[in-house]
Amino acid sequence: MDEWTEPYEDEDLREEIEQLARAQQGAEQAGCRLVSTYEHFWLPILSDLPDVESQGRERHRTPYGAFAPAPAAPFHGALWFTPLPDADLPPTLSSSQSWVAAEAILGLQHRSVTLQATGVAITFTGVNISLDGYSLLREINRELVRARAGVYAWRIVPQAASPFVVGHLFPAGRIPVLSNAHTRADVSGYALLEDRPHLHTLVYVGIAAHKTSVESLWASLIRGRGSCSLQGTTVLADGEVKMLTQPLPEFNVLHAGIICRKALPGKWEAKDDAVYALVFGSEGDTEQELSLLALRRLQEALVFPLPDEWARVLWEHGLDAGYIQRLETGGDCRGGVRLDLTRDWQALVQSMLDQQLLTL
Repeated sequence: MDEWTEPYEDEDLREEIEQLARAQQGAEQAGCRLVSTYEHFWLPILSDLPDVESQGRERHRTPYGAFAPAPAAPFHGALWFTPLPDADLPPTLSSSQSWVAAEAILGLQHRSVTLQATGVAITFTGVNISLDGYSLLREINRELVRARAGVYAWRIVPQAASPFVVGHLFPAGRIPVLSNAHTRADVSGYALLEDRPHLHTLVYVGIAAHKTSVESLWASLIRGRGSCSLQGTTVLADGEVKMLTQPLPEFNVLHAGIICRKALPGKWEAKDDAVYALVFGSEGDTEQELSLLALRRLQEALVFPLPDEWARVLWEHGLDAGYIQRLETGGDCRGGVRLDLTRDWQALVQSMLDQQLLTL
């Protein structure tokens, strides 16, 4: 994603808006309406109108009027609609609305867009600020047309607070998606081990979706066949997984937390080759919390004692030796590690004792 640091504008689009507005005004002065044969800016579309009968090349008739090629057509497929006297017109043809070019102010902190023209301010929230300028401008204008706002954006000006803070689980505002062959769900957080280029080991994922989508994704993960994809990469859960759901009635969806048993404190089994330590929440020293949690998991899994005061030193040397591997995390999961139980932890601790890095 490109950072929104500079305005994005399309001068050609501005000229088209002004040209189309003039053409629309000319049609109205002749007692007609400007119509398009395809989706074009805010104009009525011929195929969306009822009871249209073709009368030859670019000529059509209806019980309420006739269509003919527009004189000095401003674009290919432009038609003039001439209504019959006292005819009952479809809503898109019954009223004429003037449209003007406008500048859109993009509020990065609150992910909103504000446009002001002809004395009226229009604001949209929940804007996807991860889109590039061209795509975001297109999405804004589609919403403006749907709302029949009378303004059409040609320029986007980013406006950030100082300091710039996005109130969002994901700093860029781009929400990852977990998907399978049948459905998809927005992700609220994740933790995975990027151990293979095209197949990552999933440790935790939080998703929000309708009940059927949650159940479909859950079934894909528990089957363990690598049929789920996160951020475009196939993911496979590390062994047995557990799920906890919470309804979000105001959004008519479920929020589900799916986590590997190996990441749950107190659920370690003798057959496990690894355990995981995950840190959740929005505040705190992630490194310190991870080092303490990693020690707790090792105390649970290893057969020899590990005093609490060894946490920091064991954490640092375990990372250096590759006994502890960092996970890729995001959203509501602030950090995570994999503790490899196939390694000789007793030899590592004995070596650190011999070097007096640890003391009893």
